[in-house]
Amino acid sequence: MAAKEQRMKKYAKEAIIASFKELASQKSIDRVTVKEICDHCGVNRQTFYNHFSDLMAVFKYIFHEELAREIDQNRTFETWGGGFLATMNYTKRHAKMILHIYHSSYWPEANTYLTHLSNRLLDCVVAECVKELDVELKEVDQKFIVNFYRHVFNGLLIDWVDDGMTEEPEIILKKLLIMIRGSIPRSVEAFVDADIK
Repeated sequence: MAAKEQRMKKYAKEAIIASFKELASQKSIDRVTVKEICDHCGVNRQTFYNHFSDLMAVFKYIFHEELAREIDQNRTFETWGGGFLATMNYTKRHAKMILHIYHSSYWPEANTYLTHLSNRLLDCVVAECVKELDVELKEVDQKFIVNFYRHVFNGLLIDWVDDGMTEEPEIILKKLLIMIRGSIPRSVEAFVDADIK
């Protein structure tokens, strides 16, 4: 009996997620309701709330499960480009849903979550760079470097979404690499040398 209940719970969660994706791909998330998701996938409201607190919780779960795992594999200095590319490819694969979220009242919260993911990726990249260079970097300076590159990455991503995601992600990554190749180690070294008080 316990195994059957587990399967039913898993099915319900997957059905809610699939319905959210489908409905958010058809119209603005502002116009999607919990009731509509429940009707769409055949679960009751209590089942929805057993799994998720609200619609943004569904989005965060999807983003975390489907994207964060890929980003987590690319949190080193050598592989951070893979994390950036994974984010762009995911965004492009789910373009309609992402655009509907981007043009909704949910965007500020989604953007905050994206910022959190970018910070996690870049924290690891900069920390590894500091270790490789065998230098001491003040925490406040490391945070400044992380924030600078996060603004670059997220700014590029948001501009690309705003422009309709027409340019291929690989092309944007190539351009980004031309612009910043070697710049993270240079930034770390420059901050160490400057020793700003």
